[in-house]
Amino acid sequence: MSSVPPPYVATDDVAVDTTALLSALEDVLANGAAASSSESSELDGRKLRAERGRSAVLNAALDLVNSGNPVPTIAEIAIASGVSERTIFRYFPDREALFSALVFEVVPRIAKYLSFDRPKGPLAERASALVAQRCGFVRVAGPFARAVETLSPHSPVAAMMLQMRRTRLRDQIIIWLSPELAVDDTDTIAVLDALLSRTVIEQLTAELGPDDAIRSLSASITRIVG
Repeated sequence: MSSVPPPYVATDDVAVDTTALLSALEDVLANGAAASSSESSELDGRKLRAERGRSAVLNAALDLVNSGNPVPTIAEIAIASGVSERTIFRYFPDREALFSALVFEVVPRIAKYLSFDRPKGPLAERASALVAQRCGFVRVAGPFARAVETLSPHSPVAAMMLQMRRTRLRDQIIIWLSPELAVDDTDTIAVLDALLSRTVIEQLTAELGPDDAIRSLSASITRIVG
């Protein structure tokens, strides 16, 4: 990562540009990874130290989120990273800038679970593949998804992320289960969207175990659509 903030990240005078952020995220999802900076091999010692400190802050924040703290404070991140609060605010002028950077740490890791590449095979096989895909998403991104949901009423970036996630996951259902599922069958799509939600998957996995949860959801979806 470059120590120079990208155009969607806030500076002291400019708020996060959620439109530019969304466009950058779509590029990441299309390519499967964030673009690397051409300056990375030319960093001098001071910039390299700043880059290492910035990475330490992001890693610490994600560790806190993944351990069950959906909205860690700057003080908690400072303790976990070993970077002072004052220095954190030099890297990230505000919490929106920090959260934007966290988004770009997470999205490349979950891009494959948001794929629109429809598998071949009969409905039952595609339903099973979709459920397994969605369970993988919840397993990998569940803690960060909860952070997004918690922050969304107060954070434009989180609100944008939440809407993007909902839209993309719903579109994935339509693409993977067509032609049996009609694009204008909004009632069925809403039911399937609810069945494949994070909360339902987490509850069924806790009650039935991962394998039985996948089998149960796959059978239910096949019956509903077929």
